[in-house]
Amino acid sequence: MFARQLSRSLDPKHDYEPQACYSSFCKHWQQAHDIIIKSKPQNLHDDVLGVVNHLEQLTTLLVLEARAKELSTKPTQQPCFEFLLSENVLDKLYEWAISTGKYENALRLEQLRLFGHLINFYNSQVIAAEPFLRPLLKLLSGFRDQLPPPNLESQLVAVLNQLCITLMQNMKFVDLFFLTTHTQNGSVPEFVIGQLLLSSVHREGSCGSVARDAFLLCAKMSAISEQLAECLLAGNACPILATGLSGLYSLLPRTLGEGIQRLTPDDVNKVHKLTLFIDSLEFCNAVAQVAHPTIRSQLLDLLLQGFLVPVMGPALLQSGAGEQAAATAYFELLIRCITPGGVMRVVLQFLFTFEYDGVKVIDVLLARLEGSSQLSLVTLSLMETLIDLNCEDVMIELVFKYLLNGHHVVTQKHKLSDPELYRLASNAFLDLTPKCCQRPLESTKKWVQDMATTGRKVLDINLESNNRVNGVQGDIALSDLVQEINFDYGNPNDTLIGNYHAYLCNSRFEIVTRAIACAQWSSKYHKVTKREPNNNAKDKDLDHTIDSLVSICTSGYETLKTSEKSDSSEKEHSLNSLTEEKDEKEHDSLNSFGESSGYDSFLNKEDPDEGFAEDSFRKSFEKELEDIIDRCDAPVRSWRVNADTLIGPLLSSLLRKVGTLLETDITTNFRVTSAICKLCSFPSPLLTAVLLCPNLTPNIPSLYQILNKLREEIDAAVMGFDKINELVDRARVFLIQRELSLVRRALTSNDRRAQKQNSQNADNSFRRTEPKRRSLSTSLSNMFARKTPQSPQQQQYHSPTPTQLPPFTQEPYWNKSAIHRCVLNAVILDEWLKELSALCQEQALRLSADSYEHESYVRILAL
Repeated sequence: MFARQLSRSLDPKHDYEPQACYSSFCKHWQQAHDIIIKSKPQNLHDDVLGVVNHLEQLTTLLVLEARAKELSTKPTQQPCFEFLLSENVLDKLYEWAISTGKYENALRLEQLRLFGHLINFYNSQVIAAEPFLRPLLKLLSGFRDQLPPPNLESQLVAVLNQLCITLMQNMKFVDLFFLTTHTQNGSVPEFVIGQLLLSSVHREGSCGSVARDAFLLCAKMSAISEQLAECLLAGNACPILATGLSGLYSLLPRTLGEGIQRLTPDDVNKVHKLTLFIDSLEFCNAVAQVAHPTIRSQLLDLLLQGFLVPVMGPALLQSGAGEQAAATAYFELLIRCITPGGVMRVVLQFLFTFEYDGVKVIDVLLARLEGSSQLSLVTLSLMETLIDLNCEDVMIELVFKYLLNGHHVVTQKHKLSDPELYRLASNAFLDLTPKCCQRPLESTKKWVQDMATTGRKVLDINLESNNRVNGVQGDIALSDLVQEINFDYGNPNDTLIGNYHAYLCNSRFEIVTRAIACAQWSSKYHKVTKREPNNNAKDKDLDHTIDSLVSICTSGYETLKTSEKSDSSEKEHSLNSLTEEKDEKEHDSLNSFGESSGYDSFLNKEDPDEGFAEDSFRKSFEKELEDIIDRCDAPVRSWRVNADTLIGPLLSSLLRKVGTLLETDITTNFRVTSAICKLCSFPSPLLTAVLLCPNLTPNIPSLYQILNKLREEIDAAVMGFDKINELVDRARVFLIQRELSLVRRALTSNDRRAQKQNSQNADNSFRRTEPKRRSLSTSLSNMFARKTPQSPQQQQYHSPTPTQLPPFTQEPYWNKSAIHRCVLNAVILDEWLKELSALCQEQALRLSADSYEHESYVRILAL
């Protein structure tokens, strides 16, 4: 130990004298060799200590000589190193060490340290030398059939990592590490470095991390060396990686903490077993990216058949809602941690094509979007992550396959790409501002200043007559905000609330980045496909508009009827979890527009004049529609065709969630608004027109119609309330405080993770960090992931399950009455309307400007 400390303190510029160093080296070896020759069993303990001490001195002198050579500007001799090789010092040490019995591991540890220094300082100069290579291979071979103790394993892995780094720089030496293994089927080559690393790649701590880094280099070398690829395959590398991932997943907590909708990097760091699983997942993903195609193919197949299908699938389909939510959250995190060049392909293949008892996994998940349970919100977070992949196949399955036939559009199919529709929609959204939110932001700022002048806190609130909060909840104190509120855009200390220019900048950025990501798509999805002739319509003389209505009645309803028949035939063969889920969904959620979702505007009204349909459309075509229905073979219960059939379960579920905005907590509302804004930023008029243009979907309630209904309800609810202006000001300050607090916390957390990664010198290609804040809804949906904790124990740093963070604000205050909740959601709606309006403006610009989609222009904007 003293010798190792001495080697670090010696300065080769002043302490190295070649002749003295060489003489000392020879003397120490001679003394160690004398001990080896004269060693006797009864004195073995003392002999081993003596040899170890001399080995430390030899290592110190070798390192000093190597460091001196690095500093030298002219070629110099290395007498100590040359003596080591010429006298077969390493081989003699190995042969004696294997005869020392219980002391062998102690000597193996010292040998590994010596080999590590030689590889580190002499690199390719030593690796091909027989006096070095022969004892090294014999030493490594001794570990093939046994599991070394932790300290020895760590040193072994460190040496293997150094070897991999050297071999990566000198691929011609890879062949030196192929050993021959004799089996019943004959002799097969074995890459001893890779085989030893496989036993440590799933270890915890630094040992496992170094082993994964080293094996990743082996995988990268396999892409160049065919023989190495064959050896890794023969050594069961892929099964070990895949089964290890399955084993680690089985150790994860079965449930999440209350209120968690999306696992953050902090959650991963706090739950040790989750950290291990993600590390292993990212490792498998990296191997799939860089390895030889045969290794990649086998690994992906094993991950599909050995992890996703038998482990992930049943986890997603288990019966308990809490367990389903946890499995969905893990699956969402999994997708965020993999890349298109790695494991992504098989994960999406599993999600969108694999069936359990005839039901696709994605269909099961989409059915869970209804309601406001934790399972529903975790599933919505998963859908957001899928949207952010910007993958054409994913968007086809989620959205476009329902929109391409144009059943949702009646008279304006040719106008989907008309920029004027988006300009009109931009103004229309701004016109939906609730009356109470028309109060200028400057008035709110003045109110804050007046409060400060009188010495009152902005957020002093009474939950009960005898329970004054005084700006404090739990252990988190709120400032008076006077110095914190800024109404400018440009840095993390400024709020986005009320800043239309900020929303325009964000919309431009989102649309541009998605345009880049979707540039290689096979289609722009800017128009409907040509529909097949409608065989159910008997009257072929109707004009184009009526023919479209016929198609909607017949093909749309027939699709729904076929789906219902298929569902009934599959029900008796489905998994118990699917049946239970279906029963729960039928009881609690909306399956069609004829059932209740908790928002009465979606109810099937007896009065045909009520509902969301455009009056002009209904009055113009009501008689024609009734005639068509009379002539159709398929009975139609209502002119309002099922939205799931027309626009798909994702869009229809999101629209229904928007309809419950006034009754839902702010975390859920921001999650919903974020998902819709992301969909609105795609460069695909077929999708954006459905959400942004008010008059294109007369058969289903449009986003504009839903928001208009919400505005009417807000205005009616707050009418006559005396202190509405003050309550609006409080709500704005509440959101600003929460926004800024969470942004700062997120930035601080990201800084800590970055510092940790830099200190570990880790090449983290698979980021789990939160996205940067660019708009209110997207930033808050990513950061408002938790509700108020129920007990102090849940706030502890180390936890067996992911738990929520402490609160920042007095959320219970806004739930104390319907008026308070209504005003808060009115302010949220006001901000979202600005964001939707900005998206319309930018989409109009994109559709009208010839150069907007030009690649170089788009990339400049992205920068």
